[in-house]
Amino acid sequence: MKRIPFLLTVTLLACTSTFSYATELYWYLGASMTKPGQEITKLFNKGNPAFSVVLITGGSGQLLSKISAAGKGDLYTPAGLHYVKKTEKLGLLKNYSRLIDQTPVFALSASGQKKIHTWDDLTTPGVRIGLGNPATMALGRSYLKIQNKMGPELATTFKQNMVVETMNVSQVINYLKTDIIDAGIAFDSTAKANQLQYIKIPQKYNHVETAPLITLTSETNSDNTEYFIQFIRNHLDIFIKYGFQPATE
Repeated sequence: MKRIPFLLTVTLLACTSTFSYATELYWYLGASMTKPGQEITKLFNKGNPAFSVVLITGGSGQLLSKISAAGKGDLYTPAGLHYVKKTEKLGLLKNYSRLIDQTPVFALSASGQKKIHTWDDLTTPGVRIGLGNPATMALGRSYLKIQNKMGPELATTFKQNMVVETMNVSQVINYLKTDIIDAGIAFDSTAKANQLQYIKIPQKYNHVETAPLITLTSETNSDNTEYFIQFIRNHLDIFIKYGFQPATE
């Protein structure tokens, strides 16, 4: 596995003659990063005449299954670093670098805000909690690590309050906005981007996830891929605007 450094030394060319015209670059992006991803893609497509970026969002595990089945894709940005090994095992990893850090929290619905004010309130009987499917979303795997740190007694209390297990963070947000659940596992950045209040998970239990920027072996044009990677790096302020933090080495 080859890891590329945090800062890519890519020379941005003054002309676009080296790029393939009338082509598309496919960027598979974890659902928690949808809003900054949409803005970056729109900005790039508006100003770049050589090739267009097609953004595909969803649960990190769901996206990897799509990439593997289709054998098509250029960039893959899951919400957790453990997907690097999964991508490598499928023979789809060319290289990767760290992109952003995301911290799990419990986001609150309108009903949840009335009854949940502290971490301990999440364990009150009758509180409706939404968690994630570990097979399809990074937050599901994150919660397993959080759960292990909690210990069996506290973990059992949370499980008793769970009413839904979601496929991706977009489902969590939808359930919160429609008051189907009182609290749902999310990243702090996702909660901020959707103007949702949230309860922080105590540091002794929490597990910060790092989203990698993976170049796939199925990329169609390496010059195009490197050009767009540098564009993303040059616009990390868009991620920051939505509450994300650049990854630390």
